[in-house]
Amino acid sequence: MNIATGSVLNVAPAGHDWVVAFDHGDETAPETVCPVIGWATVVEAHLNDGTATTCVQPAFLYLDMVWTPNELREHDDEITGFEVRARAAASVQAPEVRVSHRTVGWTIGQLTPEPCTSNHFRQQDGRPACTKTAVWKVVEDHGMHLSIGFYCDDDLPDEHRHPAARA
Repeated sequence: MNIATGSVLNVAPAGHDWVVAFDHGDETAPETVCPVIGWATVVEAHLNDGTATTCVQPAFLYLDMVWTPNELREHDDEITGFEVRARAAASVQAPEVRVSHRTVGWTIGQLTPEPCTSNHFRQQDGRPACTKTAVWKVVEDHGMHLSIGFYCDDDLPDEHRHPAARA
């Protein structure tokens, strides 16, 4: 299959903490800043042996459409100076965290309760891996994706103990 240069092969979601900024060719006009919603694998070139080289580019929202820098340059050749940067710390929202407790443990698509997922914390400070049933579930909603952790009583991270007290 011959994939055209500039084609997007796939897109992975980005966190809410990235933006892309660019100019419209006019030094007096303010730069345009758009939220990055994903990271796109884009075909850069075709080699003589038939293989394609790729790069990762930001996929961002601009004028109610999703663009990569290459695509936008094709539609407006005056746009220059693409820069990917982290959003200002003040505008980054922390994920919504839900902490739940279930004394019999949690199951996901199986009949036995999940083991603790905090074993890497134990290994870092020299303790043996936890073999108990996970009774705490921590769900962090990052907007475009969720992260889920299961913890034993002894291993619930300190940052989740305060929400756990309210559960």
